[in-house]
Amino acid sequence: MSLLSIAPERLPSGESSDASLERTLREQQMLLESAGVGIVFIRQRVVVRCNQRYAEIFGYESAQRLMGLSSEAFYPDREAFRTLGREAYPVLASGQAYRVERQMRRRNGRLFWGSLTGRLINPRDTSEGSIWILDDIDEQKQAQALLSAAVREKQVLFDQAMVGIVFLRDRHLTRCNRHFEHMLGYGPGELAGSPSRRWYASDEDWEDVGHRCYPVLAAGQSYEGEVVLCRRDGTPLTCEVRAKFIDPDDPDQGSIWITMDISERKQAQAALARVHEQLEQQVEDRTRELRETVDNLHREISDRKADQDRIYWLAHYDPLTGLPNRALLSERAQEAIRVAQEGNTPLALIFLDLDHFKHVNDSLGHRVGDALLVEIAKRLRAVVRDKDTVSRLGGDEFILLLPGANAHGAARVAGKLQEASRQHYQIDHHELTMAPSMGVALFPQDGADFDTLTQSADVAMYRAKLDGRNTFRFFTPEMQAQSVRALQVENALRRALERGQLYLHYQPQIHLATGQVHSVEALLRWDHPQMGNISPTEFIPIAEDSGQILQIGEWVLRTALTQLKDWHANGFPGLTMAVNLSAIQFRQPQLPELVSRILTIFELPPDCLELELTEGVAVDDPHSAVETMDSLHSRGVRMSMDDFGTGYSSLSQLKRFQIFKLKIDQSFVRDLGEDGNDRAIVSAIIRMAQALGMRTTAEGVETPEQLAFLREQGCDEAQGYLFSRPLPADELELFLRQYLPS
Repeated sequence: MSLLSIAPERLPSGESSDASLERTLREQQMLLESAGVGIVFIRQRVVVRCNQRYAEIFGYESAQRLMGLSSEAFYPDREAFRTLGREAYPVLASGQAYRVERQMRRRNGRLFWGSLTGRLINPRDTSEGSIWILDDIDEQKQAQALLSAAVREKQVLFDQAMVGIVFLRDRHLTRCNRHFEHMLGYGPGELAGSPSRRWYASDEDWEDVGHRCYPVLAAGQSYEGEVVLCRRDGTPLTCEVRAKFIDPDDPDQGSIWITMDISERKQAQAALARVHEQLEQQVEDRTRELRETVDNLHREISDRKADQDRIYWLAHYDPLTGLPNRALLSERAQEAIRVAQEGNTPLALIFLDLDHFKHVNDSLGHRVGDALLVEIAKRLRAVVRDKDTVSRLGGDEFILLLPGANAHGAARVAGKLQEASRQHYQIDHHELTMAPSMGVALFPQDGADFDTLTQSADVAMYRAKLDGRNTFRFFTPEMQAQSVRALQVENALRRALERGQLYLHYQPQIHLATGQVHSVEALLRWDHPQMGNISPTEFIPIAEDSGQILQIGEWVLRTALTQLKDWHANGFPGLTMAVNLSAIQFRQPQLPELVSRILTIFELPPDCLELELTEGVAVDDPHSAVETMDSLHSRGVRMSMDDFGTGYSSLSQLKRFQIFKLKIDQSFVRDLGEDGNDRAIVSAIIRMAQALGMRTTAEGVETPEQLAFLREQGCDEAQGYLFSRPLPADELELFLRQYLPS
C-alpha cells in the first residue's frame, strides 16, 4: 500500500471530514519522519516532498531544501538519470514496484550506492507522480567488495600454492588444487570424487592414517604428521600433512588436508646434517616460511593485521639484532631534521664501526660474530636515551641518531660508548674486546639532509680509524678532501703491486757493544707516477681496511728474504732481516705455515728472520696471540715488539709472549737529552727487558748524546739517522762494505 494512500475507512464518531484528513496527514508525516530510509515524492521529475532521512542521505540540512529540486541532481549524470527512467517506466506503468541498486550522487559530488524502490501513486494517471524509497547501501557495497577481493586472493593462493591442498568429505575428494594432482601424477580433474584410498598403496596404510588423524580431528585439533602416498605409477611419495575439520562443530562439512612432498628432503637429511650451521638455519627459515604460507590459507581477514605488522618489522628492523635498519633510520632522521628545523634545535649523528671485527668472523666463525653483534647492540641501546635511535646498517656498522644533542652531548655519548666497549664480551668460552671508531656529524652545519649527514659522519669515522682507532672525531670540511684522497689512494693501491710501484728500503741496526751491523729492517715504500711518494703512515691503514695488506705483506716478506739471500751470498752471511707484520697478517691462522714455507723456498735458517709486531696484536685476543707466537717460536723464527711503550700491553701478558726483542719507540728516544721522564722510561724498559731475557733496540737515534745514554743504560742495538737513513738495496750493500764500527 502506498504511503500516500493511507486514509480512514470510516470516520470516528463526532469527527468531521476535515479533521479526519488533518489527522491522516499528521500520521503520514510522522511515518515519513520516523522511517529509517529516505522517502521522496516526485512529480514531473521534481521533488514535491521528502522526509528528513532522504535529505540527510544526499547531504542536505533539511527536507525543505530539496523542495522543487530536479530529481536529475541525485544521479551521477544525465545519461544515468535517463537510463533509470527508461528501465523503470514499463514496470511502474504496469502498477508494479520497481527495485534497483544504482550509484547516486550526493550534494558534494561524491557517488554512493543506493537501493531504490519506486511506485506510481496512480498507475492510471502518471501525472500524479511517484513515491521512491531510498536506502544508503554504500558501506554494504564496500564491505561486499572487500569480501570478494578476499575470496579472489584466497583462490589465487589455492591455485598457485606450492603445496597440495585437498578437501575431503566422508574420505572422498571434493576438491583439490593442481599441485596435488601433479604430485600424484594425475591430470586435471582426474581425482574428482575419488575415495582417498586411491592414493594409498594398501588398505592397511589407508586405515592407519585414518586411525592416527581422525581422533585428533574429532577432538577439534589439527593433525600434523608424515604419510606415505602412492603415485599413479605406483612409486611411493613421502608427504608432510596438516589436516583439520573445516568446522569442528560440524564434521559432516569435511576436512582440509595440506600436503607437502618431502621425499627428497628425507633422502637428503643425512647429507644436510653435515652442512654448515648457517645453511641449516636458512633451510629452517625457508621451511618456517612455507609453513606460515600454508597457515595463512586458514586465517580470516582479521588476522591480516598481524601479518602487516610483521612485514613492517622486517622492512624496518635488522633481523639479527632487532635494531632499526637503514629504512626506519631514514624515516626517523627525516622527522628529526624537520623538528630540528622548525624548533631551531640541535641534532647529532654518530657513525660507529667496530675495529677489527672481521677478525672475529675469520678466526671464530660467523656464529660467534653474530652473537657478538647481538650483545654489542644491547650495550649500545643501554647507553643512549629512549628518544635516540640506534640502527644497524649491516656488517659491523651502526648509526646513532641523537635528537636535541649538540657537540657536547654527542661527545658525551661517544665517551660513554668508549667506556662501555672496555668491558669484555663473554661469547661461549671466548672473552672478547671490541673497540669502536666513531665519526660525529652535526645538523645543519655538516649536512642538511640524512644522506649528507651520514656521509659526513662516515668520513669522520674513517678519520678516527686513521688516527689510531678506538676513538671518535667530529666532521670537518678538511676531512672531505682527505676522504677523497683516501679513496684515490685505495684505488691506486689495488694496482700498485702489479705495476711495480712498491719497493723496499732497508735501515741498518747497529749492535752497540761491537759497533757492527747485525741486522737490517725492511721498510715499505710507494712511488706513484702521479701522486708521487706516498707515506706508509697513509697507505698502510688503507691497505688494512681494504684487505690488501695480506697480499702486500706476503710480497714484502718474499722480497726482503730474496734480498737477504743475495746478501748472504755476497759476503754478509751473518746478516738478519727484520720485517714488520700488520695486525691483520698476524691474525691469519696460516701465518706460521706461510713463514716456514717461504724460508724453505729460499733455503734460509729461521733465526735469520725477525718479525716485528705491535702491541695491539696481542691486546685484542691474547690467547690467539700466544698460540701464534708459540708456533713461530717453535719454528725458530724470532719476534720483536715494535713501538714498545706506546700501547696497552700489561706485564702479565708480556711475560707469556715468546718475544726476542723490545723496540723502544722513537718518541721516547727523541727527547732523551731534555726530558727526564723519557730517560726514566727508556731506562725502565731496558731494565725490564734484561730481567725478562729480552734484547732491546732503540729507534730514531739521531745524536751522539742519545747514543751515549743508550750505551750507558745497556741498550743492545740502535737504528736511526745517526747511522743511516733507510736505503735502497744497492746503497745499503755499499754502506755495509764501507761502514766502520765506531
